[in-house]
Amino acid sequence: TTDPPSGVTVSRVGQLEDQLSVRWEAPPALKDFLFKAKYQIRYRLEESQDWKVMNDVGNQTSCRLAGLRPGTVYFVQVRCNPVGIYGSRKAGIWSEWSHPTAASTPHSERLMSCDSKSSGDSNSTLRRELKQFLGWVKKHAYGCSSMSMKLYDQWRVDMQKSPKTRNQVGSPRG
Repeated sequence: TTDPPSGVTVSRVGQLEDQLSVRWEAPPALKDFLFKAKYQIRYRLEESQDWKVMNDVGNQTSCRLAGLRPGTVYFVQVRCNPVGIYGSRKAGIWSEWSHPTAASTPHSERLMSCDSKSSGDSNSTLRRELKQFLGWVKKHAYGCSSMSMKLYDQWRVDMQKSPKTRNQVGSPRG
């Protein structure tokens, strides 16, 4: 067996919300022309323990993961198997998995829309609160581009003090 692949990087593919690009380097022992390697990738959602394995990576040192969930953090690992040692057809032994590398897919534009039509779903409270917050920011931040949790917390306190404001800001506009 060999060391696991090194230099594993996971990055976004432009603004494609369901894809991540994975790149890695072959371990030093497999850089010798006598060796060929085949690779496997496994990935999982941040909050899950279930790994999904991609077996058909072949001997490439990069791969694209597709069909992922938008706006989600994924952990990715890669391992290798030295095959074709000195022309032998006998399969090698898989290396350990590389250290997990994390990356997130971009948020979907659809998830970010605040349509009043979709207020019947489970996110309606969050959507209403977000609309209220953005309205409050317009009034109090005076075009400040660096929005922080401190500002959000201040808004929450403000909203709890003033139920009248909360009802006005939260009223749906046709």
